[in-house]
Amino acid sequence: MKYQKQIEKIRSGNMTRSELSKLKDNAESKLAKGDSDAQDVIKAIHASSPKDGYILFMGFCPGANFDNRLDIKWKQESICRFDFDKSEHQLKRFSTICTGDLVVLKKREKFGETMKVYGHGRVKSVKYDENKSRYLEMVWSKQDEIIEVPLMGCNSTVDIKSMPTVEASMPSEFFSWLAE
Repeated sequence: MKYQKQIEKIRSGNMTRSELSKLKDNAESKLAKGDSDAQDVIKAIHASSPKDGYILFMGFCPGANFDNRLDIKWKQESICRFDFDKSEHQLKRFSTICTGDLVVLKKREKFGETMKVYGHGRVKSVKYDENKSRYLEMVWSKQDEIIEVPLMGCNSTVDIKSMPTVEASMPSEFFSWLAE
């Protein structure tokens, strides 16, 4: 295979998110120029876990309306999506989520203070639908307890944090909830 060394390095789990992103950009450029073997590199990247994991605190109620909740459907279909194309900065954030990252479903409770978390899961792989919209294939936890915790960061739907940031900000109750 033409890119076997790169694919083995990707699969090793020793590459950072930034390194994987640069490699993906390069592979996409080669693919656009007709190098069909570059598709194997892209597939390997979508299935790999970077060594610097993220936690995605993901809102699931479009328009902040609980009647529009998507979490139940996502859990049934083992997916997570962000389909609000008008928010380019959030789409960009969502595009950085990789296999192995943790997704926590959240709904803001007290504005600027707390959120409730409704479930969590790990990204199994990155997928694209027939419209080339990116989504995450998930392995959702069976955890169904809802707890209220401090709001992490901003009030956006797609809110990504590093593990050290979460560890410094969240109470032990949150980590107990994750472990169950």
